[in-house]
Amino acid sequence: MIAIGQKLKSEMLGETLTVKKKLGEGGQGAVFLVEGLSSGMKALKWYNPEQSTEVQKSAIRTLIHHGTPSGQSGSRFVWPLDLVVADGTDQFGYIMDLIDTSRFAELGEVWNRLKPAPSMKIMCQISYNATDSYRKLHLEGFCYRDISKGNIMFDSKTGEVLICDNDNIGVNMHSDSQVWGTMEYMAPELVTGKANPSTDTDLHSLAVLLFQLWVWHHPMHGQMEYDIRSWDLPAKRKIYGEDPVFIFDPHDKRNGLPNDPDYATARKRWACMPKPLQEKFIHVFSVGLKDPKRRVTEGEWRSVFQELEDCIVTCPHDSAENFWYEGLSSMNCWYCGREITEPPRLLLKGASGRSFIVLTPGSVLKKRHIDPFADLRTAEEPAGQLAQNPNNPSVWGLRNLTTASWQATVVNEGVKEVPPQRAIPLSVGLRITFGHCEGELLT
Repeated sequence: MIAIGQKLKSEMLGETLTVKKKLGEGGQGAVFLVEGLSSGMKALKWYNPEQSTEVQKSAIRTLIHHGTPSGQSGSRFVWPLDLVVADGTDQFGYIMDLIDTSRFAELGEVWNRLKPAPSMKIMCQISYNATDSYRKLHLEGFCYRDISKGNIMFDSKTGEVLICDNDNIGVNMHSDSQVWGTMEYMAPELVTGKANPSTDTDLHSLAVLLFQLWVWHHPMHGQMEYDIRSWDLPAKRKIYGEDPVFIFDPHDKRNGLPNDPDYATARKRWACMPKPLQEKFIHVFSVGLKDPKRRVTEGEWRSVFQELEDCIVTCPHDSAENFWYEGLSSMNCWYCGREITEPPRLLLKGASGRSFIVLTPGSVLKKRHIDPFADLRTAEEPAGQLAQNPNNPSVWGLRNLTTASWQATVVNEGVKEVPPQRAIPLSVGLRITFGHCEGELLT
């Protein structure tokens, strides 16, 4: 391996890099802190001799020449910036930006209580951001090939996401790879050798990752895995590839959670998960296990996480976050068990379909809610906000934060104009035309 203080050279820029210290190591090599005169401090992944192949070098060059995927979605990838070589050896590596590990956490650190667990709202944002970035990668013709909890980091306060170890990314269905993934995340057809890595297999890996984010457990680790005494390669092939059974499959109960305290967390987290998210996992880990073309897409995941974030209700008794969803007959807090009064909701109907926003103090109507064609750069900006009447705090209204007037229809009062910066009081049967869609207040 390379030594502390050793001088290396970047291939494209021809810059001399000095090795400062070792940051960590994995199966393919080690990561070092390096410094260059113009590039400053960077992280260097230096491959072991057996991984330093021409195939890997060519793959890294392809990624560097393509550049980071575009837009905010692409910026979450900690992308290879330049190849790095050393005199007297065929080994090589690549540099990438450093990650602030005091701020960004791995899921394993959260499981072990080393970093704080994100709230339900932040979980929705983390899940949305991750699926959004993998969608961007796939749209640009790549597949990731090694999606796992070890390759994603997140900020538990803001929901920001970073996707690491991007050196195994390849052109979908075309480029060779030395890595096919981590077995517990690999699609069944990969485990059994019936297919090569692709965007379809990425969708399975993504679903496993999302399940672990929400349930803190693997979707196939149930009674069948529990009964295995030798967790060797044949056992893993059976559980992940030859006979995978979802632990919460409503029809196939062979792999349900064992009656063991070690599985209590998974059982409890699944029970408090909203039904729309449960249904996605049930689909992807039943139908999707056998038919790769029917797996849940990144766009479907994005939609469900946006909808869930819009429908969070805080328990008045203990402040725990709960989810309201259409068809819910009654709400009981997952933490204290007490009943929560069903909150008022704004039903939005437009060209992109229908969706709900729960109206609670602090609720924000965003541009994406009222305009399906909103610019992605401004889609999350506020278009309206729930506000109290300063003269009568018991009266709440929806304030117009756009530059155009709204048309509101009030029962027994007719049509009223709602100019920018003015609010329309909430009342039963209220309808508001926002331009591209219409909202109806439900209580």
